[in-house]
Amino acid sequence: MKPEQQKNLLYILVPSTILVILWILFSVYNKSVTTTISSTQTQEIKSISPIFQSAVLSNLGKRQSIEPIFSIESVPTDEGTDSGSLSLTPSPASSSAGQTTDATNSGGIKEL
Repeated sequence: MKPEQQKNLLYILVPSTILVILWILFSVYNKSVTTTISSTQTQEIKSISPIFQSAVLSNLGKRQSIEPIFSIESVPTDEGTDSGSLSLTPSPASSSAGQTTDATNSGGIKEL
């Protein structure tokens, strides 16, 4: 490189380096000033017990294993012409305070 190119590169690198260092210092200062834990949060923080409970492992070993079902059984419908479409129809239940209305699909499965 020519001395003139090195001088031009130096004019770019020095301010960039100073800017990055100042940016990092400002970010650290900003996080240290703005990050606070309220007194209610301090009361809610509980320490974790350092004692390892082996009874937990024995209880985990006694659990039943559950096999997931990855297929959905088709439910026969009364309409016959519908091929897999879902239509919700409201039930004739009265809607008053404290009661929820149920909706059923064409397959007879109730949804809340």
